[in-house]
Amino acid sequence: MNRLSGIILAIIGLIYFVPTAYCQTEFKLIKKNGHYFTDATINGNANTPVFVETGYPGMTLSVEMYDKILASLPLEEIRLDKVDWLYSDRNKHRIVKRLKGKVPVGDLTYEGFILVVDPYDDKVTIPVNLLKNKTDTTACLIRFDFKKNILDYIRREDVNLEKMRTYMLVNNNPMPVFASTMEVSDASGNNMAISGNFAFDLGNGSSVFFFRNKMLPVLKKNKFKIQAARDKAGNIVGQGIYAGYCKIGDKTNTGFSIGITNKNFNFGHDELGCVGPSFFKNGTIILDPKNKLMYYDK
Repeated sequence: MNRLSGIILAIIGLIYFVPTAYCQTEFKLIKKNGHYFTDATINGNANTPVFVETGYPGMTLSVEMYDKILASLPLEEIRLDKVDWLYSDRNKHRIVKRLKGKVPVGDLTYEGFILVVDPYDDKVTIPVNLLKNKTDTTACLIRFDFKKNILDYIRREDVNLEKMRTYMLVNNNPMPVFASTMEVSDASGNNMAISGNFAFDLGNGSSVFFFRNKMLPVLKKNKFKIQAARDKAGNIVGQGIYAGYCKIGDKTNTGFSIGITNKNFNFGHDELGCVGPSFFKNGTIILDPKNKLMYYDK
């Protein structure tokens, strides 16, 4: 083989291999009862059902699922000195094992805590804001497209960010938390503006809900009517207000209820409440943990 032929083959080799290293990593999301699900290959186990979350304290799965898909990995087990529990919205689950390490998820890598709990369902809960594309280290943006229901991990040059607005991303581990000013008014003409931190909660079926200990005194001070919040069956499940108008940063939403929860959520940044995907309607959210920004379309 002459030198010219060798150079040509080398160029062809580069053309062939570069797209593999810089491919987008994408998951199709299925929305059900206000939550998102997908399938993924976890540690080589294809079509593993996944509950897509932000803010979970770690990858969470049942004893049976752990034995099936993760037991072969060299994970560090953290000793449990006492009975520990994982609390979800409605249930609590006993933590059987607490581990730490790296888990391959598709072409991505999850690195952090792994909680093996009992009882649990047949899905693996993954805090997707903590997944990273370590094959392509420039793919540092996490995009949630709620119109197409797609989650992907992309490079900055793969998306036009110029027309998108930004919140300051205060934290991304375990929960994405952003800072902004919220303006709210109701049908009676009561209104308020408050600045603070809000958690972006992918599993929140509501557009917004407030933390009682932070927001109830503020709402009462501004004379908002606190009403009983009911589920679809008409049962009282808590309290809330009706927001005729709500603006967070430059994003506006109208005509919806904001619940007030008694539960003590603490993600470490004195949050006023949570904001769910439905506040952004069929828009796009892009997390940029490296530059501490959260992009959104107006």
